[in-house]
Amino acid sequence: MIVDILAAIGRRSQFGLIAGLLCGILFPVLAAGLREHLTELIVALLFFASLRIDPRALGTLRLAFAHDVPIVIALQLALPLFVGLALWASGWTGPFATMLALLAAASPISGSPPIAQLLGQSGAVALRLLLWGTLLLPITSFAPLQLLFGPDSGVNVIGASLRLAAIILLSVFGAGLLRRTVLGALSPRADLALGGASTILLAVFVIALMDAVQPALLATPIKLGGIFAATCLMCFAPQAAAALLYRKFAGARGEAGAAGAVGVAAGNRNMALFLAALPAAQTEPLMILVGCYQIPMYLTPIVMRPLYRALSKSTPGAKDS
Repeated sequence: MIVDILAAIGRRSQFGLIAGLLCGILFPVLAAGLREHLTELIVALLFFASLRIDPRALGTLRLAFAHDVPIVIALQLALPLFVGLALWASGWTGPFATMLALLAAASPISGSPPIAQLLGQSGAVALRLLLWGTLLLPITSFAPLQLLFGPDSGVNVIGASLRLAAIILLSVFGAGLLRRTVLGALSPRADLALGGASTILLAVFVIALMDAVQPALLATPIKLGGIFAATCLMCFAPQAAAALLYRKFAGARGEAGAAGAVGVAAGNRNMALFLAALPAAQTEPLMILVGCYQIPMYLTPIVMRPLYRALSKSTPGAKDS
């Protein structure tokens, strides 16, 4: 009975996410209470997302190392270092600058493979980028965090990186061990049930990120509109740039739908891991930006569809995967 209910929720996951966004905006007190448990929610989200990964995918992960890891290094190390240096050279500081730098350093969100599939792009490539990006994040994020916060900020960058590594290892490898030793191959019904559990957790997690949005909407709606526009730019512009650059330089050699998968990974970044790893004093000023950023991520399948459809038409043999 419970499995059937969870499977039904998994089939309609997009509605659960929308419900989470609306609840977070309408009930800020509930959101504020849930935000105290962000770390636990993040561990649970990563655990259930990892639990759905077929162990056979890890073989493909190794085979595609030469293709995927340079992309991850470009997105999670080269890009944030460039952004950090640009911010340092310009002297631009404040929440927007910090958010931009952390987004550039973050790994893709766990929802990037299904988003890529909804857009007719390669879910397999998006999954590999998610796995490599998450596993390498404690390594790739160290230098960008050091550049962003520096020795005088009061942030223990080594401690943050170790905390990040502990969260990832506990979630990903714990799920992998359970999958190999207990669950084995999942039936479609069981996979949907896990998807339903993930949807519930993600909806609760989204609520926890939205507590700053309603007060800002009521107090300064015009300012909030500007913040929302900025977060849309932070989400959509990297997607378009990464997809088009990949199509230009690697499209002829890449897999069908890979350009779109790279775009989705580049523009939909998992800020949550940094929220769990960094001190509250650094993340608190970012919460209104983080809350607004959730909305364009969930609008990606609608807003970015024309670009990805055009990419698919211009790529021989492109297909859903």
